[in-house]
Amino acid sequence: MMEAGPAPVVIAGAGPTGMTAALDLAHYGIPCILLEEDHKLSDGSRAIAFHHTALAVWEKLGAAQPMLEKGIAWSARHTYYRQVKLYTQAFAQPGQGLLPRFFNLQQYYVERYLLDCVQASPAIDLRLDHRLVGIRQGEQTVSLEVETPAGRIQIEAQYVLACDGAHSSLRKLLNLEFPGATHDDYFLIADIRAALDFPHEPRFFFDHPTNPGQTILIHPQPDGVWRIDWQVGAQSEVEAERSPEKMDRRIRALIGETPYEIVWLSAYRFHQRLLRQLRHGRVFFLGDAAHLVAPFGARGLNSAVQDVENLAWKLALVLRNLAPAALLDTYQTERWAAQQLNQQVTHKTMLFMCPPNPRRRLERNLILRLSAFFPPARRWVNSGKMSEPYVYAHSPLSVPDQPGEKWPGSPAPGAMIADAACRLLQGDLEQPTHLRKLFGSGFVALHFARQASEAQAFAAGCAQADLPAPVTVYSVLGTRSANTVGSLNVLLDEDNTLQRAFQAQPGSLYLVRPDGHLAARRRAADSGQLAGDMRIACGFALRS
Repeated sequence: MMEAGPAPVVIAGAGPTGMTAALDLAHYGIPCILLEEDHKLSDGSRAIAFHHTALAVWEKLGAAQPMLEKGIAWSARHTYYRQVKLYTQAFAQPGQGLLPRFFNLQQYYVERYLLDCVQASPAIDLRLDHRLVGIRQGEQTVSLEVETPAGRIQIEAQYVLACDGAHSSLRKLLNLEFPGATHDDYFLIADIRAALDFPHEPRFFFDHPTNPGQTILIHPQPDGVWRIDWQVGAQSEVEAERSPEKMDRRIRALIGETPYEIVWLSAYRFHQRLLRQLRHGRVFFLGDAAHLVAPFGARGLNSAVQDVENLAWKLALVLRNLAPAALLDTYQTERWAAQQLNQQVTHKTMLFMCPPNPRRRLERNLILRLSAFFPPARRWVNSGKMSEPYVYAHSPLSVPDQPGEKWPGSPAPGAMIADAACRLLQGDLEQPTHLRKLFGSGFVALHFARQASEAQAFAAGCAQADLPAPVTVYSVLGTRSANTVGSLNVLLDEDNTLQRAFQAQPGSLYLVRPDGHLAARRRAADSGQLAGDMRIACGFALRS
C-alpha cells in the first residue's frame, strides 16, 4: 500500500537523535513521520554526559526542564594515576539562568522526556513497530518500504533522515561502507545503585589499585546510581569477567561492604567510524548512523544533537522555498569536518588509554609514572578532551571579514555564540532573558547602536530590504531613554556585558544563524550589506 504523500520528511529511528530531529523540524513548522522498529526506550544509562549546547536545544524544544530537575550538573572532571590526582578539567560555574556546562542523566530519561514532547506534537506522526526493509530514490522523492504490524506499506518522502543508530538499516539498504576501526580492548560498564560518599563529579583513574594496569571511570547519576567503566583488556574472556562472582569482587574492591544493586551491566569494545558522505541523494545520516566515537569526552550524542541543529534549519528553509537546494550540501561540508575532528581527538585518547603495541604502552606508562611526581609531564596525559561545539571556520556559509577590520576577542565567523544574560525591551515590556533564548528559530541580527535614533534607522532599513529569509533584528543599546523602544527589539546593555562578549563597537553588526553559529560580523553595516550576508548564509552563493 502506498500512502498519500509525499511527506516532507521521514525520520528513521526514534532514539534521542531521531526524536530531537523530529521536534526541531516541528519547531520550524515542518511536519514529519517518525519511524521506530520497536516500542521500547533504551535500557541502561548509555549516553549520560551532556553539554550545555545540547541542553539548550532540548530547552528550545520544550524537553529540558525535567532533565534539569532530574540530572546532576558538574563543573569538574578529575584524572588520577593510581591515587595521585594529576589534573582537573574545570569549567566555570554557570551564572544565574545559565545552563550547566555539563550534566549527567541516564539516556532512558532523556528519551522519556523527548518522547513526551513528540507525543504532544501534532506535527509528528510517530509510528512504532515500523521496520524499514527497502528504499528507492527518485529525482524528487524517496520511496520507503516498511514492514508494519498490519503488513508491508510504502511511504514516500521528499527527504529522509537516517537516525537509526550504529546498526543503521538505511546504511545497509544503501550498501554503504562504514570506514573505521574497532579498538581491541573490552570495557565493562555497570550502573550500580548504592549510598556512596563519592564526589558528584566524574573521576578517571589510570592503573587504579583495584584494576592494575587498566582504567576506571566513575560517573554520578540520579537516583543514587553510579556508572562505573572498567577497562579489562583485549585478551579477556568477557563473559567470565561479567560473571556475578567476578563483578561482586570488582565492585566490592571499590565500595567496600556498602550494600549495592546492579541495575544494568554491559560489555563494549569502542568504535571509531565515519561515513565518507553524510548525504546520499535525498537521504541524510545523523548521529550514530553516520559516526561512532569512543565515549571519553562526551562526543557521541552531543555531536548528534549538533548534527540535528545544523540540518534542521537548512531543510526548513529549502522546504519553504526560502533557500536553494544547494544549501543542503553544506551539511556534509560542515558536519563531516566536525566529525572528522571528533574522530581525531578520540583516536588520540584511545591510543593513550589502550596502547596498541609494546612501545606505545612503555611510553604511556613512563608518562604516567613521571607525572606522579613531575607535574609538567601531566600535559601529556590524555583521559579525554571534553566536547565543544565545532567552529565552521571554512564553511561557504561563513562570510569573510572585511579587509582591514580587526576583531580581537570577538566570536569568529562559524563559531557558536556563547550564552549571556541580557534584558529585552519590547514596547512596554521589559524582561530578563539570555542570548540562547533569542536564537534557534531563525536568523538574528545583533546591531550595536550609539543611540535609539541609529537603531531605529537601521531597523527601518532592514524592514524595507530584500532579505532572503526572515531575520529578527535586536538593537543593543547601552542606555535607555524616553524613545528607546518604539517598535524596536532592544537588548539593554547598561553594564556592557554584551559589548565585552562580542568586543563590539558602535555600529557593529553580528548575523547569527538559526543554529546559533555566527554567519557574519561587520564593524559598520547597513541593511543592504545585511541582505548580501544573508544570501551567503542561506546558500545563494553556492553552485547548484
